[in-house]
Amino acid sequence: MPIVKIHLDDRGEPIARIVEEDGLYVVSMDVFKEVGRFPEGGETLEITERYKIVVKKRELMGGVCEFVYFQFPGGTQLINVKYVGPDPPEAVIPALAEAVDEEVSPGEKNRDN
Repeated sequence: MPIVKIHLDDRGEPIARIVEEDGLYVVSMDVFKEVGRFPEGGETLEITERYKIVVKKRELMGGVCEFVYFQFPGGTQLINVKYVGPDPPEAVIPALAEAVDEEVSPGEKNRDN
């Protein structure tokens, strides 16, 4: 059974969850950034008539990156990003952070600000 490892930043804060299985890594990071638009080109799941979850995929390094959005009556947030592929987490984590920056609009608001 795969074990989930937590990756900590320089301050000791958890920033990613990592699972390794059969030579592949799953690296998942919580984001929670508001975006100014509803994402185009993703798979949509409706939860009642009020909420939607959208998963948008793209290639990243040697694997696939998934952006998970949550749309609610007050707006849309990018809530999670994950990578699935063979590249080591030490290389994937900065690439995921950069992919998030590319994905969100310049006027995003971080929940911690």
